[in-house]
Parts: sequence; C-alpha cells; structure tokens
Amino acid sequence: MKKRKPIVVVSVFILILIGIRFSWLAFHAPSDSPTAYEGVLDLREIELSDDTSLSLDGEWDFFSGELITPKDEAEQFSGFEKTGITVPGDWKKSLSRTGYGTYQLQILLNESEERQDYTFYFKEIRSNSTVFINGEKVIEMGQVSKNTDTAISDYRPFEFTIDNDVKELNLLIQVSNYDTSITGGITKSIQFGTVQAVKKAQMTSFFWRVLSTGVLLIHGVYALAIFFVFSRKRELIDLALTFFFGALWTLISVDKALLYLFPMISSEWWFKLTYLTYASIVFFLLHYFKSVIVKSTGKKVLIAWAYKILAVFYGLFILSVLIDYKPAIGFLFLIIIFFTAIIIPLALLKVVSKGGSDAIYLLLGATGIASSLIWGWIKSEGYVTFPYYPFDLMIGVLFFAIFWFKNFFQSAEESQKLAVELQEADKRKDEFLANTSHELKNPLHGIMNITQVIYENEENLSSESKENLEILMTVSRRMSMVLNDLLDIERLKEGGIRLQKKEVSISVVVTSVLDMIHFMKEGKNITFINQVSEPSFFVNADENRLFQILFNLIHNAVKYTDDGDITVSAEMKDGWAIIDVQDNGPGMDEETMASVFEPYERADASMTAVAGGMGLGLSICRKLVQLHGGTLSVDSTAGKGSTFTFTLPLASEPIIEFLSPDVKEEIIIEKSNVNKRLPRLLVVDDDPLNLAIIERILVGEAYEVTTCLNGQDALNRLEQGSWDLVISDVMMPNMSGYELTKRIRERFSVSELPILLLTARSQFEDKQVGFSCGANDYVTKPIGKSELTMRVKSLIDIKMSIKEQVRIEAAWLQAQIQPHFLFNTLNTIVALSEIDPPQMNALLEQFGNYLRASFVAQNLDEVIPLENEINLVRSYVFIQQKRFGDRLQVEWEVDEIPDIQIPPLSLQTILENAINHGVLKRLEGGTVRIQIKEHLDYVEIKIVDDGVGISNDRLKKLLTNRRDERHGIGLLNTDKRFKQLYGHGLDIKSTINKGTTVRFIIPKDN
Repeated sequence: MKKRKPIVVVSVFILILIGIRFSWLAFHAPSDSPTAYEGVLDLREIELSDDTSLSLDGEWDFFSGELITPKDEAEQFSGFEKTGITVPGDWKKSLSRTGYGTYQLQILLNESEERQDYTFYFKEIRSNSTVFINGEKVIEMGQVSKNTDTAISDYRPFEFTIDNDVKELNLLIQVSNYDTSITGGITKSIQFGTVQAVKKAQMTSFFWRVLSTGVLLIHGVYALAIFFVFSRKRELIDLALTFFFGALWTLISVDKALLYLFPMISSEWWFKLTYLTYASIVFFLLHYFKSVIVKSTGKKVLIAWAYKILAVFYGLFILSVLIDYKPAIGFLFLIIIFFTAIIIPLALLKVVSKGGSDAIYLLLGATGIASSLIWGWIKSEGYVTFPYYPFDLMIGVLFFAIFWFKNFFQSAEESQKLAVELQEADKRKDEFLANTSHELKNPLHGIMNITQVIYENEENLSSESKENLEILMTVSRRMSMVLNDLLDIERLKEGGIRLQKKEVSISVVVTSVLDMIHFMKEGKNITFINQVSEPSFFVNADENRLFQILFNLIHNAVKYTDDGDITVSAEMKDGWAIIDVQDNGPGMDEETMASVFEPYERADASMTAVAGGMGLGLSICRKLVQLHGGTLSVDSTAGKGSTFTFTLPLASEPIIEFLSPDVKEEIIIEKSNVNKRLPRLLVVDDDPLNLAIIERILVGEAYEVTTCLNGQDALNRLEQGSWDLVISDVMMPNMSGYELTKRIRERFSVSELPILLLTARSQFEDKQVGFSCGANDYVTKPIGKSELTMRVKSLIDIKMSIKEQVRIEAAWLQAQIQPHFLFNTLNTIVALSEIDPPQMNALLEQFGNYLRASFVAQNLDEVIPLENEINLVRSYVFIQQKRFGDRLQVEWEVDEIPDIQIPPLSLQTILENAINHGVLKRLEGGTVRIQIKEHLDYVEIKIVDDGVGISNDRLKKLLTNRRDERHGIGLLNTDKRFKQLYGHGLDIKSTINKGTTVRFIIPKDN
C-alpha cells in the first residue's frame, strides 16, 4: 500500500471520529439550554421536564482564598473579593495559592411551574466540598479546611434532593484541594432537574460505562482464551492486559465508578491508579504491536532498543507515581501520551506503507483507542467538559476485532489447505505403510505356507530338518507379529486409533485369548489358569483392543516362561476392573521395570535371543489401556516371575437378554415347522443383540435359523437332527469359538458340516488359529449384510453340492449290480428248474422284485419309506439264502415296521456288507440278525452278524475318506448320508472272529 493512501485513510478516520464526537456533544447539549451569567442562572422561562436535566454551566461567582458561610452571605459578602469563574473548569487561573475558595450561584425558578422536588448531581469536585442551599448545609464530602493537615478528601460523585417550595435557589459551595496542587474545583458539569430527569441521565451514563467496560473485558478474556487454548504467543498476553487496564481506566475515569465499589480508596491513590492504568494501557499496547512492527520493518534491533527505552520510561513513571514525585510525573506522563498519540500510529503507518495491508485495521484501532485516551485525559484534567463518550473506544476495539477475525479466517483457510496437504501426506504415508506391509507380509506368508507344506507332506525329512522347519515357522510368525506391532505403534503415535467402546465381558475375551495362545505355546510345558469365570463381569472397552491387550500380555508371559503356570485373574473395585496376568518366569529387576513400557525397550541381552521381538508389545498395551482411561503397571522380582496389572472402567450395567429362552424356543419351533425343507443354520453368540441381527438377516434369505448363547448349548443342538452350517462368534464365555470348532470337528468333517467364524479381529494369527481348528471361513466384525449372506450362501452351496454328490453316488453304486451276483442268481434259477420248479418260481419272483426295487426312480430321492427298504432287503436275503443254503441264516426281530423315512439303499448296503464280508468269509457261514426297535423319539436299527469281524486298524479307516482299491465306498457313503440327515453316522463295533454290530438311529420327526 502506498504511503500516501494510509495517511489519507487515517486522516479521514480521525475526522469521522471528531465528527461523531461533536455530534454527540450537540445531542447532549441543546442550543436552547440556558447558561449562568455573573453568578445568576435564570430559569424563569424554562419549564423543567422529566425527560431532560440541565447543566449548571456558565459564569459563577468565585471567592478565591475564602470559605464563605451563609452568615457571610447574609451580610452581602462584605469585605470579600469575588471574581467570575467558568464552571465546569479548573480554578487555577482564579485561585490564589491558598488552595481553597467558595463558589456561588443564584438559580431563578419559573414561578408558574408546578412545584416539584429538584435533584442536584455533582460528578466531580476536587477534592472536598461543603454545599449550602438557601443558607442551609445540605451535604459535606470530606472535610473542607484552610489547613492542609485537617482537610479530608472525598471526591466521589454525589447527589441530593431539595423540596419544591422555593422560587429561587442560592447555591454556595466551599471547596479545598491540596492533593493535586492547585488543580481542582468543580471540574465537571453539575446536573440539575427533576428527580426522574437526573436519574435518567445517570442511567444513560451508567449504561454506556458498563457497555464500554464489558466490551473491553470480553476482548481481554477472548485474547487470553486464544493464548491458553490455541496459540501461546506473548503478544496475546500484552493485548489482554491492554484491554483489562482499559476496562479499569474506564471504571476509574468515568464518573469514578470504582469509588462506589471501593470507597476506602483515598484521593491520592485514585490519582495514582488513574496514571498507572493509563500508562499501562500505552505500554502493553505498544508491546502488542512489537511483533507486527518487527515483522514488517525487519528492524529488530532498532525496535528492541526503542522498547527498552519505553520500558525504562514506564518503570520510572510507575516509581514516580508510587513515591508521589510530582515534578517527574507530569513530564513522564507527557512522554507516554506522545507514544500513544504519535509513535504507535506512525509505526503502524510505516508497517502499512511497507505492504502490511492487514495492519491498517490495527492502525485504525490504535487511532480510535488513542483518541479515546487523549480526550479522556483532557477531560480528567478539566480542560474541557462533555458527557461520557464511548464510541472512540468501541470503534477502536471493533477494528481490532476485524483484524483478529480476518486473521482467523485467513488462518482457518491456511489451516484448511494445510489440512488437505496433511491428509494427502497422511494418505501417502498410509499407502506406503500398507504397500510396505503388503510387500513384506506376502513373501513372509509365502515362506510360512511353503514351510508348512514341506513340514506336513514331505515324508523323508529327518528329525533335525523338521525341527529346523518348526523354528522357521516360529520365526515367521514372530516377524508377522512385529509387522503388526510396527503399524499399531505408528498409529498410536499419530492418534490414529479410535476406540469403539461397548460393554464387553472380561471372561469372554480371556477365554478366547487363552484358546488362541494355546496353539502358540511352541511345545513349552505351560499351564494356563483362567480365574475370570464370571460371565457377567463387564467393562466399558473396545473388544478388539481389549483382546489385543490381553494377547500381548499373555503372549509376552509365554515368551519368557519355559515351564510353569500363567494365571489370569480379575476383580472389581470402586467402579474399576483390575486384571492381572501373572507368570513364574525369570522376572525383572528395578531398572528393567522402569523402562519395560517404553517402545523398543527390551530386557537384558541374554533374554533377547530367547524371546525375540522388538519390544513394542508392552508399549502398545500401555497406550491402549490409557486410551481406555486406565493404567498398566508391573510388579516383578528377579527369578520369581512378573505380574502385569491393568485397569479398565466397569460398564454401567451388565448386558441383559431381551428375549427369554421360552420365547426363543417358540420362535425356533415355529420356523422349523414352516421352513422344513430350508437349509438349517445354527448361530452361536453370547450377545443376544448380535443373534437377533444375524437371525433376521438370514431368515430373510430363506434359511431356517436356530440360535444359541453358548458353545455347550450348540453341541447339544447338534445332537438334534441334521445341520447345514454353524456360524459361531469367537469370543464367548466358558467355551470360545475356537474350542467349539475343535469339538465339532471331532464328529463332523469340513465337508460334512461347514463352520463360519465371526470375530472383531482380523490379524493373520487369528485366522491361522481359526483354520487350524477346522473353520471353513472367517468373517470380520462389523459384519456387512452382503458379505455375510454371500459367504453363507457359498458354504451352503458347497455343502449341498457334496450332499447331492453323495446321494448320486449311492444310486450309482446300487445301479452297478455286480455281474457275478447276476450270474450266480441265474445259475441258481437254472439249477432249481430241474430239481425244484416251485422254488425256482419263487426265486424268479424275488429276483424280479429285487431288480425293480434297485432300478426304481425313487432311489434318487433323499429318503424313502422304511417299508420300501425292507422289501428290497427281504428280496436280497431270499436270493442269497437260496444261493448259499444253510451257510446263511437271517433272523428278523421286527414286530411292526415303523412309519419313518430312511435313505434309499442304506439298509441293503449294510446287510450286504455283513453277509459278504462277515458270515460268508467263514466256511461254516453264520447268522445275520436284523433288529428294528421303536422308541419314544427315535427308531433304532441294528445289523448283527457273527462273522469274521474287523480289526481295530481297519475299523478306524473304514469310515474315512482315505480308501484304496481293495475297499469299496458303500459304508462310507451310507455313513455320510446319515450324518447329513440326522447328525449321526453309523456306530460300528466289532471283535475279531466274534462278529460285527452296525447300529444307527432314525429320529421320528425326520
């Protein structure tokens, strides 16, 4: 900005301020207001109203060096010399060196005006006074005296009211002043009028005084708030002190409001406070501008010296005021005024001229404040008189506010741009970390997978090679965990981790962590002791992060413990959960405990090789615990183990079920009846809300859903009928999802009953443990509807495909009737044609029945009536008995054939196996007994033979997927179909040379 332009702007601004001030004066001083002349104020033509009061301004009679009394007045002031004096004003030109005198004014009132009470309001008389009206003393402020020692100052504003029964008022005021040399007298206008008019004028002045003080205080507090909350810049303190001293100066100078609050302040200290506050305003205002001036001019050294000189003057002025050294006070005060009126505007003007466009607002603000201070000082010294005028000050503060807000918006815009840049940088950093992690993890997991394949499938490995591969897999897992720790510690440093708090069961998380770490003991002889058995022990925490905390602490204990116990316990105290993880490892000394939670800090070097890692786990734990509002500490003794203790806030109240067991059972039964042919899903979760959400999602996708709240209940449900899919949460009390998966896999293979695990964690270790337990798939919480339904559909489709393949395989097996069976049967028919034609006819009939039953299309169905299967078996038995005669005995223990459904060709396959591989393997043959027994809820079927039996080794392999050319797949297929339909397969018991029993049960509601 060119230098001429800011000068023009400031000049115009000053003229505007002066114009507004004189407009204010004109408004408060009407042109028709009468003035006193030669000691008389004629109001006989004036009607006093309740709206406007009058100022008793003008020429008064004054008796210099005399204290006139009403008695003297009655004697017509004989012997006293009087002069005219202007009121308000300083009496220095009219007063002799005595320091006391008397003012006199005669007020003539309108006789025709309605009589009413009149009020006098004296704003300032320096520094003590006694007032007489019509010969009577009405008020005394302090004590007027001709002697300095006996005079008592009291210069507060005062007022009094007189009766209305007078036609004229003779006002006599004695004044003495020794505190401020000869400066004194009536320095401000005296308001006169009705009680209502004077009160109105007082309230107007009070309003503007409070407004001005409030504006200054608010901006001072605002500057302090910015300093403490946003920016610790020294200039903000300077600005706040400027406004606070400005507010104090307003209270001191304007109608002496401070004296109403603290009447004990003497006149001497009142003047001292006036000077001190004014000088402090200038000093701190100049300090506020220091940074702006230095930044724009670049003359740091010169400005620093100028401020040092100012500080010296300021200090000398304060000292002079405090010791009341009057000769120095005036001189130093003029210098400070010079700084206010000249130095500040000129410095800011130079700043603006050098291109600091925003400084124009500071220049105008400083000009407004300087104008207010200068006029206020002129008024306080009695050079001029006018009503309180707040606008210079308010306009100055307004420009300061404009400067702040403009800088705020500029800073906000710059911050927004910077935020965008930081977000982009953060995004690039995240991409770098993600890419780096991906690039490191992919080959790492490739190494782990290839190592696992070699370890499991290579048969020619030596024990030493296998041990080396185990070490390689262990090191790879540790490297994977280190990568995860590096990412977590970085996010914690940047505050990038946000907790998703909810009510979490400590027991559930501890159980899940112990189940997972059980697979990572690495062959150590460690016993885990879980003493957190109360499932209603809830904390307010992020479940995923709580799992991570416990995993790191327990895994840390595993790393440093070779043989012993690791105990997890918890207790509730004063609204907090206190969780302990205790081990009996090597322990730590005091020095190690002091640094164990620092990033990258490790125990001594001898333990580093044993435990591995980078020392991030415990640091991550502490930061995560602190994010929850808790603490993490350690208590350890070298050689005796360590105990890590952390605290978490307890949940306000435990989770409660919103569906009773009876209601749930009714819902399940009702859906089972309606959706009989739908795929059956078993959903296990300890959270009723999660169960309800998953159930509603899957029921809407045409599945029959049954829900369970724990693993044991789920195992009990598996005993009841067949299931197509199990969906289980990992973190559950008493029995985790990992343990439930292991228990299910003891009875069902991966293809027979798929398992989908749900968990809030998605680390590689979690997935590895889940799949090693036998899970088919893994879904990370929070679960999306689309992902859940697609994964469920995929697993169900695979299950159904396998089921259909098994059924087709059974039909195909039966359709492939062995040629030797046909030839042998036909040869038997031919032989009977010559020796026993009736028997031949019977055999032909049963053979035809057998062929029809074997090739009927109904065999492609999932189940058929038991009666149909019995008819097929009878035909088969009849044929075989005709072939083998007395070598084959078949006994039927069937009272009545139950009305149930059974997989086609299943009973015939078992019976064929008993005859061909059981009794007929013996030269003398044997007996096959068919037992069908009906119970309350199920039908039990047994095929018992006294044949050669089956060895234990062969019995173990009989119903597995591994088979060779010497063995068929009939029993395997039958076992699979029974498991798919009823949840139970074949129960085979056998003893060598004593026979075999094959048992299975059919539920009645199938």
